[in-house]
Amino acid sequence: MVDAVRERDAQRVIRFLRRRVKNLSQEALARMCGVAQSTITRAEAGKGLSDRRKIHEALQGLGALDQHPSNDAHRVLSEPEPENLTSTGWSGDVDWDRGIALLESLVNRYDLPDDGRVRTLGQLQREVSGIIRCRLNSHYSCLMARLPELLPELSRALLSSQGQDRAHTARLLVQAYRAADAIADKFGLHHLSARTIQVLLWAADQTGDEVTRAAATYVRGETFFCSGEHEAGRRLLERAAENLVPSDARSWAAYGSLHMRAAVFAARNRQPRQAAPHLVQARLAAEHTREAVYTGTAFGSASVRVHQVTLALECEDPDQALHVAAGWTPPRELPAERASHYFIDVARAHHLLGRQEVALANLRSAWQKAPEHTRLNPHVRALSGLLLSSGPTQVQARDFVAQAGVSPLW
Repeated sequence: MVDAVRERDAQRVIRFLRRRVKNLSQEALARMCGVAQSTITRAEAGKGLSDRRKIHEALQGLGALDQHPSNDAHRVLSEPEPENLTSTGWSGDVDWDRGIALLESLVNRYDLPDDGRVRTLGQLQREVSGIIRCRLNSHYSCLMARLPELLPELSRALLSSQGQDRAHTARLLVQAYRAADAIADKFGLHHLSARTIQVLLWAADQTGDEVTRAAATYVRGETFFCSGEHEAGRRLLERAAENLVPSDARSWAAYGSLHMRAAVFAARNRQPRQAAPHLVQARLAAEHTREAVYTGTAFGSASVRVHQVTLALECEDPDQALHVAAGWTPPRELPAERASHYFIDVARAHHLLGRQEVALANLRSAWQKAPEHTRLNPHVRALSGLLLSSGPTQVQARDFVAQAGVSPLW
């Protein structure tokens, strides 16, 4: 992969980020990337470098500032998925009880990290980029293996840094705690999730970045889903969106994501008319972005379509859900977890319309996309129980449940 990296890729990505991040010097950018300033200078000038690996390292560092800032960066920064997963998506050597207890302890001691190593900012960026990929692709085993060391290391880095480096470290810490929250949320540990989100909000306040704060508010919305306070959650996200003035793809994506989730809140509150204007704003934001990952959140026209299917189901309209889904397949750039959400919702819609075999086929598609997410998803567990009790699909459903490791809800 390193041999495929071209000087003009580095030049394009560096110039893009320096335009977007005001007052970012080459020296500061080099520190963020973990390379010498001369590497940034030569790469930005489009000059040849004797060590192509340095270009690769710089591009990896730049990618962590804002995931996939351009098509070139997306291609250059792509990496293989973690190799420690079994064919079902689970790592065989993860002690989940011990790991979750450790995460809970680390969240409680978020500002009291033990002494230990602190890698360069560029190295930490690359580690967090991998964490984000694991979260977006529902590799919770990968997260559990890496977060216990990364969280305190980032806290040590934050406490020992100043100025622009401190702000950037805080952004990395936000993403790391967001990954910890993903584990808590998927395992139904709502109290741990709520505490983790509070630490995430604290880290977001250290960044001085309104878009990162907006992304943190987006995550905070999960607590209102758990408590059933849908109108309060909708107002929270609506207010956060109103405080943003979108000016670039990153801020438009944050604005659109807030409205996208606000629409779901309105639908769950049985207020489809209230959901409609939020969906309009999400579509508007999607016109200013391409489908990609911004500040740790996937957003774009494909993400909006996935949420449209969800909205139709929340409004108890499976026909509309399938109308939105008709003739469409999630694109490759859509993260695995969001794609699996789509197939799960399509499966639910087919089940409501009595098409059990088609529903089961879509559950299999969801599992193939994101095994760990599908295994833990409550809709999958509930639907699996129903399919197991339905004559035509009992045998196929039993095979799916055994293969995917789903615990059906009866």
